[in-house]
Amino acid sequence: MTHSRQIGVGLIGCGTVGAGVAKLLRDNAALYAHRLGGVTPVLKRVLVRDTAKAVATGVVQANIVTADADAFFTTPDMPIVIEVAGGAGPIGVCVRRALTSGKHVVTANKSLLAAEGPELFALARQHNASIAFEASCGGGIPIITAIQFGLMANRIDALYGILNGTCNYILTEMTQKAKSYATALKEAQDAGFAEADPTLDVSGRDAAQKLAVLASLAFGVRVHGDQVWSEGIDKLDLVDIRLAAELGYEIKLLAIGERARVSEHSTETRLSLRVHPSFVSKRIPLAQVHGSFNALSVFGSANGHTMYYGRGAGQLPTASAVVSDLLNVASGWYPNAFASMNLWSHGQGPAVVADPDELLSRFYIRMNAMDVPGVMAKVSSILGEAGISLSSILQHEVNAGQFVPLVVTTHLARQGAVRAALQRIGKLSVTEGQPVCVRIVDLPQG
Repeated sequence: MTHSRQIGVGLIGCGTVGAGVAKLLRDNAALYAHRLGGVTPVLKRVLVRDTAKAVATGVVQANIVTADADAFFTTPDMPIVIEVAGGAGPIGVCVRRALTSGKHVVTANKSLLAAEGPELFALARQHNASIAFEASCGGGIPIITAIQFGLMANRIDALYGILNGTCNYILTEMTQKAKSYATALKEAQDAGFAEADPTLDVSGRDAAQKLAVLASLAFGVRVHGDQVWSEGIDKLDLVDIRLAAELGYEIKLLAIGERARVSEHSTETRLSLRVHPSFVSKRIPLAQVHGSFNALSVFGSANGHTMYYGRGAGQLPTASAVVSDLLNVASGWYPNAFASMNLWSHGQGPAVVADPDELLSRFYIRMNAMDVPGVMAKVSSILGEAGISLSSILQHEVNAGQFVPLVVTTHLARQGAVRAALQRIGKLSVTEGQPVCVRIVDLPQG
């Protein structure tokens, strides 16, 4: 990459984030030129599906906007391509085309990286290009840079993160304002935090894709998005929120990657990759992350616990991460690091992931049970036969004969054993429906 007064940049996608990128490049041109030693990043071409919509943003000139991929990729003097359109399919084709042309790629596309990251990194290396992806996992929070470079001296042992602002907003509204899940979701959609189809967010899959990208860097392995087990928040009820508070916890959708024991009596560890609602002690900093904010706690062998907090989405926070990557690429240091260092997943072995049913955890279990003698004995018998010991029992006084919430918490137990026991409990004549089960997560000390 030769130094000149300008460096050409191509932009794929000019929606919310793309318009934010164009705005930052326009408004801060002098600042960026100063930081790059006199080199100004300049948008040379913008590739979109709807050219009129892109021009209507007011941040890109009509003469550089095109819907023709060939016109975009044959633009001269454009060594860097920013991709903020999202998704795979045609966008994946565009990213591959950029890399095979020797262009450096800056992307916010966590779904593409979770599915094809190792192959794309290898393709970039093959063609003397690089891929920068800070905006893919935490919006404006520099967690990729922290893991890749800031914590390079550490062996990373665990990641615990709130990586989806939509779910965190919904859970915050349920916790602080006693709103139902349906009401909080509708308000999130009205506020622009949730899509019209919120499935990717509320199912936990969005956070799982982000965890796949982060885990590949943190643990030095190849992780595919399908290797991350996920469970969403759509089955939680206000009663669980209230009971969590009574027990000293908040419920968060946590993305967890850690070197986990496969047995209570064994030192053998495998990589545990999972996303699920979790009871988190109110004393833990992650429990205090509210609204649409994101956070990631990282536990390293030398540095102990570090935590990264900020806006995980939004136009300018995400655009900030994209433009920061652009500046790092344009300066030349990032492509040099990408070419010479062994930090990216294409050079690593496959992840050996633990079976979720073999993992140990404490559990909160809520069942609707008849308020009659003998219920607890039946439940305790089933749990005892599965090797599950109880830590506490909670039941409020109500009129006899009604189905009422009966809550138990457990000591460490194997997830598969708990799941099998709950299936039996759900079939009892003195219980109504299947029990609700939420993991109680204890973060490492550090």
